Amino acid sequence: MAPVEWYEHAASAVGSIVTAAALIAGGIWAFWRYVVQSERYPHIETAAEIEVIGLQAGHRIVEVRAVLTNRGKVEHKIEKFDFDLNALFKSDLIETAECWGGQVDFPHRVADGSFLPGHFSYFALGPGLTGRYSFIARVPEEATFLMLHCAFRYSDSRGLSHSMEKTIKLT
Repeated sequence: MAPVEWYEHAASAVGSIVTAAALIAGGIWAFWRYVVQSERYPHIETAAEIEVIGLQAGHRIVEVRAVLTNRGKVEHKIEKFDFDLNALFKSDLIETAECWGGQVDFPHRVADGSFLPGHFSYFALGPGLTGRYSFIARVPEEATFLMLHCAFRYSDSRGLSHSMEKTIKLT
């Protein structure tokens, strides 16, 4: 075998070893990021808010909000972004309900709907961004407490979902 041919075979072997090592290192890196560090899951911080705006004609005007902050490194699409707002009135007894896991029941549904406008099928929330989604509702003046439930589903994460709640006392 001539010396030039030997160097070519050696260089080819070294190249194959380097390629294999790079593939193994890439696999370890991907495993670390997506399994150990859980980057395959959404890192969304959530909050539900209720703000009383004012009283008029026997009703309070309130703004209900869902606040989502994407703490992850990828954009997420949010779909089926629903809410319901329930109230306790002055005349109600305080009872619990199994549908709320044994918590206090707010028997009067005063508003429900979606934070997604009718012509949207999803919201997109990029990495590092905060989205505030709101709905203006009216609440009867005799309501003394409000409970807001919000829930959404990721369209890109195999059915993963989040829910959040907020309860306030009306004065």
